[in-house]
Amino acid sequence: MAFKRNVYRIIVVALAAFLGLSACRDTPTPKPRGYHRIDIPEAVYRAYDHPCGIHFDVPQYSKIELIAQKKVAQDHWFNISFPNFDAKIHCSYIPLQSESHFYGMLEDAHQMVFAHEMKATGIAANGFHFPENNVSGLLYELSGPVATPLQFLATDSIQHFLRGSVYFNNVPNPDSIAPTLKQVKKDLVQVIETLKWGNS
Repeated sequence: MAFKRNVYRIIVVALAAFLGLSACRDTPTPKPRGYHRIDIPEAVYRAYDHPCGIHFDVPQYSKIELIAQKKVAQDHWFNISFPNFDAKIHCSYIPLQSESHFYGMLEDAHQMVFAHEMKATGIAANGFHFPENNVSGLLYELSGPVATPLQFLATDSIQHFLRGSVYFNNVPNPDSIAPTLKQVKKDLVQVIETLKWGNS
C-alpha cells in the first residue's frame, strides 16, 4: 500500500514539475506576416524598336522576349519581362484589317479584362489619348487577388492594335506585390506614353 502511495506521489510530483517547467515559457504571440524586401531600381528608359514596326520606351532593367509562332501570321506576340520583380507584360500586336476587325478586337480585350470579374474587388478603366502619336486606349486596373492586376489596349483604330496584360509569377496577393506593381505600372505608362506606330 505504501508502495502504491509512493508511486502516486512520484507521478503527481513529476507531472506538477513538468507542468510547472512548461509554464515558465514566454506567452506565445503570433508573428506578423512578412514579405521579402524588393529593392526597386531607379527607372532609366531606353528606346525599343520592335520588328513589327512599333516603337516605345522600356526600362533598362527589363528584357524583351519575342515569342516564336508556329505559323506565319501578321500578329506579333512578345513579353516585356522584369526579372527583378518576377513579372511580365504579355503583349499582342495585331494589324487591323477592317472596321469590324477593330470592333472585334475591342470586344476581345474587354472580355479578357472582365474574365477576372469573379476574383476582382474592383475594375477601373482609365482612358488615354496622345494625338501627337495617334494613340488612344484604355488602362485597366484590377484590384483584389486577380491573376493580372493591369491590362491595357492601345490603338489608332484604323491600322494598329496593341494589348497587354501584367502577370506576376506567384500566387496573387495584392499586399505582397504592391511595391513592384506600383513600379511596373509606372513602366507600363511609359510604354504607352512613348508608343509610336510604324508609319508615325
